[in-house]
Amino acid sequence: MREFGKGCSRRRMAAFLAAGLGASLSGGSLLGASSSAWAQDAGESTADPTKALDLAHRLTVAAKINGRGPYRFLVDTGANASVISEALAGELNLPLVGRVALHGIAGVEQVPSVTAATVSVGRRTRRDMTLSVLPSRFIRAPGILGLDWLGGQGLILDFARNEMRVGSRPPMTNEYTISVPVKSRPSGLHLIEATVAGSSVTTFVDTGSTTTVGNLALMRQAIRLGVLTTPWADIQLLSLTGQVLAGRVAAVRNIGLGTATIQNVPVVFGPMHTFEYWGLDTKPALLIGTDVLNLFDTVALDFTRGVVHFTVPSA
Repeated sequence: MREFGKGCSRRRMAAFLAAGLGASLSGGSLLGASSSAWAQDAGESTADPTKALDLAHRLTVAAKINGRGPYRFLVDTGANASVISEALAGELNLPLVGRVALHGIAGVEQVPSVTAATVSVGRRTRRDMTLSVLPSRFIRAPGILGLDWLGGQGLILDFARNEMRVGSRPPMTNEYTISVPVKSRPSGLHLIEATVAGSSVTTFVDTGSTTTVGNLALMRQAIRLGVLTTPWADIQLLSLTGQVLAGRVAAVRNIGLGTATIQNVPVVFGPMHTFEYWGLDTKPALLIGTDVLNLFDTVALDFTRGVVHFTVPSA
């Protein structure tokens, strides 16, 4: 069993709140995805050095829209449809096709949508994609690639090298790698088994979320079992659509991922619509954001083989 993060609960919670990480969550389940054709070289991975987008160290890839760019897009494994900023959609003069229902953390909202003939990262291209359009000030990036773009491709978050790689080639593993099985749903969501203070919790990895989030069922369980290690703090959550939702944050004793145990992890709890949309609102469930993911050297999501590899720092 590998443990890390010990003794950091109060300091980490103070830094967490000071940085305002709880104020920028993934939009969650973004509806409006179109059926698109793939054109790709499946044998290679697309590696692209990148800069961290924000304090939560969310990584981006270099995407081209209709051959123009590249633009720094997030890849969000918690969103089932892709998004483009209002500013970039206007700059590229993408044709408006109507409005779609977008499911964010605070509920459902109708937003404009546009079409792009091609959306490419390296040699991988999606054709005739529908993209939801959101204000730049809320998404804080030129755009977001969701599960409609990613599909069953692999995704490697290499925090040690500060880059993201998209592709189906299996990652290198070693004695520092912890592998956790993935269960894929027809909706495209990929679930893993994790534990919170020893209790099994349905979990998914959300590369677009700055914070780790628990549903109300997990909040009630954490209170009942007495596994919170810090006092509660109130926090305002801002969705990609600009909707605001009240939440509460406290550190839980530990989160287990396979044989790795992370100590004193701040978790935001609240009535997140994301869990309701994915059908994860009745039992304890957890969304793991980049605040936890970037504790590892690499996180490799290998959907083809049904496994996520977490590589802990050798130190």
